[in-house]
Amino acid sequence: MAQLNEGVRQGISGRAGPDTAPAYLRTGAAVALYATAAAGFIGYEIDQRGADGTDFLKSLYDPRVPLTPWAQTPQDWALIAAALVFGGIALARRRVARGALMLLAVILIGLSLRELVGLAVSEPYRQMMDSLGNGQLLIIFRVVGLFIGIAILAEMARAGRRSTPPYAAYGGAYGGMYGGYGPPPPAYRPGPRPQFSAAGICVLLGGLVAGAWLVYRLTRPEVFVMGLPGGDAGVGGFFRDVVDASYGTSVPYSFHSVSIVVAPLLVGVLLLRGSPAARGAALALSFISLYLDARGLYSYVAEGDLGQYFDSTLGTLVLLSTVATTVLALTAVVLLLRVPEQD
Repeated sequence: MAQLNEGVRQGISGRAGPDTAPAYLRTGAAVALYATAAAGFIGYEIDQRGADGTDFLKSLYDPRVPLTPWAQTPQDWALIAAALVFGGIALARRRVARGALMLLAVILIGLSLRELVGLAVSEPYRQMMDSLGNGQLLIIFRVVGLFIGIAILAEMARAGRRSTPPYAAYGGAYGGMYGGYGPPPPAYRPGPRPQFSAAGICVLLGGLVAGAWLVYRLTRPEVFVMGLPGGDAGVGGFFRDVVDASYGTSVPYSFHSVSIVVAPLLVGVLLLRGSPAARGAALALSFISLYLDARGLYSYVAEGDLGQYFDSTLGTLVLLSTVATTVLALTAVVLLLRVPEQD
């Protein structure tokens, strides 16, 4: 009885109870280890390819510094950082990590499947991977990522159906009647959380802005895909690059261009519906968006002449949309951090 009541108390404070704590600990450790391995792999590749480590560190905040393909993308760096942060939060058994880890798991599964599709459909790509000194290791890394992503989804889905929900939060006569646990009163319904709705609107608007820029890119006379010979890949080529690592380049530029549109739209809808897990997912997305926007704004300011962006409609839209998505992400973070932890 004492242990159950302690689990209920932890549930109210936003910590996983004793029935789900092991899932958070396993998942947090797996995510943190995989993210550490990913960061180490990128660092190793940069060193082995003779790239300048100082330039790489500068490129973390300055997009004007050219990147070697082995450094992956800024979106990958942000995802690794988010995985380390929320993996640590999961190790602390905070329920807010659940939604964030589920979001990261879906992205990890998508990246792994993209690599496996490329290997399955392209013989030249398989030969290229075989010729690389660490090609087999990279394939193993992606396969392991696929299984880790599936395991995270399964563990966190089960953790959401915990067997000791925080019924003590109902208070009143029911707390004493059921001794701090047991079924809630039949008429009880969770109250609306306006912070969720407001944050959901912010996340949705951020996704719509990213979607507008994606549509603009796909409706240009030439659709550029990194690593593809020739000028125009077309819309079909772009979306093939989203799901096939053998098309263009294995670096997932196109994949991330789509994911930063789809993820905010889905998470924003879940926030509007009041899904508790959407809180962690939205926080992770907002932090990633803040990093990418801050990196872009740094380049605008460092150039020393913001006025040049207002010389054209396109430049004005680029600058204003970056500022707008930064404000939206900051607002979502502030709103969601003010919500009492219930999941």
